[in-house]
Amino acid sequence: MNRRASALDALSADEKAIVLDHLLATRPDLREPAETYAVSLMSDEDRSAVAGDVEDALLGRDIEELNGQAGYQSGRGYVHPAEAADEILDEALDPFLKDLDRRAKLGLRSAAVEVAAGILLGLYQCRDGGAETLLEFSPDYPAERAADLVSECAKLGIELPQAELRDLLPAWSTMLG
Repeated sequence: MNRRASALDALSADEKAIVLDHLLATRPDLREPAETYAVSLMSDEDRSAVAGDVEDALLGRDIEELNGQAGYQSGRGYVHPAEAADEILDEALDPFLKDLDRRAKLGLRSAAVEVAAGILLGLYQCRDGGAETLLEFSPDYPAERAADLVSECAKLGIELPQAELRDLLPAWSTMLG
């Protein structure tokens, strides 16, 4: 039996989004079940997985990236290596912050709490930086971004599990309130 491969299985994420948009436009009766499934999908988050992903994203950035962003930059002048490291690390952290923001804005509070806690745990795991990482050039990055995140959560109305986080992040207990 010679089965043909599925075109749907071969689509990229962007192409699948186009197919979904088309289906929802032509079949409005599918919007409600699609919305229900989307909420279900976005409501479930594992803080440990988020923490690991944050840690991997921050520690996984190549220190060689500084060569292209630090030093004299046309149109910007001199960029200190610490500033360049912050910019590169911010780029790595940004998708997690955007994910937190969209869940909070959708009212998915428990998922937003899990994402925020995961980001904090991931930052905490990076607090000692280490040699041969971008964090070597910006050792205060994890604590500074964690403080920013705690403030952002307050603005978004996300109530962090402070007692639990103080136990998990003892060096940052004062930051957590």
